[in-house]
Amino acid sequence: MIQNPLFRECLAAIPEERKAEFDLSFAIATRIAEVLKRKGMTQRELAQRLGKRESEVSKWLTGRHNFTTSTIARISLALDAPIINVPTSTYGEIAETTPIMVAEDVTEYEK
Repeated sequence: MIQNPLFRECLAAIPEERKAEFDLSFAIATRIAEVLKRKGMTQRELAQRLGKRESEVSKWLTGRHNFTTSTIARISLALDAPIINVPTSTYGEIAETTPIMVAEDVTEYEK
């Protein structure tokens, strides 16, 4: 961790909700990069499948993009792999796991 007091002061000033947003964006970007690598795909190939410019996909993979659910769904379909998993439960019950999480162990989905 950076020991610079000014850096620590700036970091402490960031609202928790913003930190959570950054964490989720970086986690989604990391997941997309992992799937691309696992499938031997390039950013260019993903961009072509989505009808996007390669520079836009590159921007996504920096973790600084505010993903919409629509974009995540399109990426998931283009890669034929889940990007995030949202636990489901019966009506009125709360799932026991984290409500939204990046798909980490997806081997069962990628068979």
